[in-house]
Amino acid sequence: MFKPQNVAILTNFQDFNPGYSLSGIVADQCIMLDRYGHKVHLYTCDSYNDEFDDVDLPCEVHRKIPFCHLTDYKEEKDFSKEHEMYGKTLKNVLVEEFKTKKIEIAFTHDWIFTGWNLPFSYGIRLANPHLGGVNWMHWVHSVPSDLEYPQGRDWWDIRRYGPNHKIIFPNAIERTRVAEQFKGQIDDVRIIPHIKDLRTWYDFDEETWEFIDDFPGVMQADIVQIYPASTDRLRAKQIDMVANLFARFKEKGFTVCLVVANQWATEKEQEKDIQNFLDLAPKLGLKPNEELIFTSAWKDGKYNTGLPKKILRELQLCSNIFVFPTVEESFGLVGPEAALGGNFMVLNKSLYMMFEIFGNSGLYCDFGSYHNIFDPKNIGITMDQYLAGVCNLILGRFSQNEVFQTRTWCRRVYNMDNLYNQVYQPLMAESRLWGFPTKAL
Repeated sequence: MFKPQNVAILTNFQDFNPGYSLSGIVADQCIMLDRYGHKVHLYTCDSYNDEFDDVDLPCEVHRKIPFCHLTDYKEEKDFSKEHEMYGKTLKNVLVEEFKTKKIEIAFTHDWIFTGWNLPFSYGIRLANPHLGGVNWMHWVHSVPSDLEYPQGRDWWDIRRYGPNHKIIFPNAIERTRVAEQFKGQIDDVRIIPHIKDLRTWYDFDEETWEFIDDFPGVMQADIVQIYPASTDRLRAKQIDMVANLFARFKEKGFTVCLVVANQWATEKEQEKDIQNFLDLAPKLGLKPNEELIFTSAWKDGKYNTGLPKKILRELQLCSNIFVFPTVEESFGLVGPEAALGGNFMVLNKSLYMMFEIFGNSGLYCDFGSYHNIFDPKNIGITMDQYLAGVCNLILGRFSQNEVFQTRTWCRRVYNMDNLYNQVYQPLMAESRLWGFPTKAL
């Protein structure tokens, strides 16, 4: 599969203003493309000032886009001689830069859309005949409509650019409308949703990124739980029961990831106990160290006494459920922490203090406790049948819980790994065919 080595992102930024949503879009693109091995060349205005920027971009910043005073053009006939000369200057810059840097893919942001950016789109049109082999993806970030000009602006014409230019829009619903406004066809518009990744939005620690890279299910799985527990209390926390439920979720077709954030795993006996749980995983149908994970073993035991608070908190932001079948607690701090992270709470009905601590909210199921022994045989069923029922109850509540559904969807779909693998990489590979008739393929 074709993988471009050099990718350009063209902006006329003079700084990375955190209040400007496009700044975050561009920053995430730079991070994602660098993460997957592309050499990213970010072009900014030659007056670009990074003195107050709070972004750390892993790419080369080229202050090469000449500054000019802009006008919000309504019609192309008003295009000034000054901006015409500017477009010619920009054309020379693009040709020199792209040939020197061996650019293969170029992203622009609203350059072919707004009246303010008409000089930039003009410069691209002039440069295009001199840049064979460069494929262009032009982001249009707003719905192209105008009550004064219902047929679109007169420069909205993708045909002017050539078959190696495509419009990029963030949703498919408006695809036909965008194509019509830019006097093109459906094939002239490609859909790329915006990146909105937990790791960049919440400024995750570098090691949290590493943990997710090592255990991608934390970001990608349908059902994710982070369960903090002292290693000497794994039995009391009923980790085996949570693992059993996760195995049942998996049997129902869901992808799962259960992370036990265990502390004080410093003795041989504790390591043996952890291994017993890992040995249980395949018997249940879970993959050890992939679908059932103990953090004490990560990085050769670097955090066998527990994860730092920042990493633990950030991992909890990725979870969407907290099954809490613990048999003994006076308060259970990990429960409110999980609730504050927006998790769907499954609480132990057999442990009466939970009703008080959680304000009588949550989904309550009997899991037994130190003062209330629960045996499904007393209600005429086996434990296996009981847990099957609990599994169905949880999944039924999931399907009716809009918060769970939307949090899970946004975490899984809009993270940069999913979007790169599912959208960006295939689209960049496909771009090699733009301009060739189908019969020639």
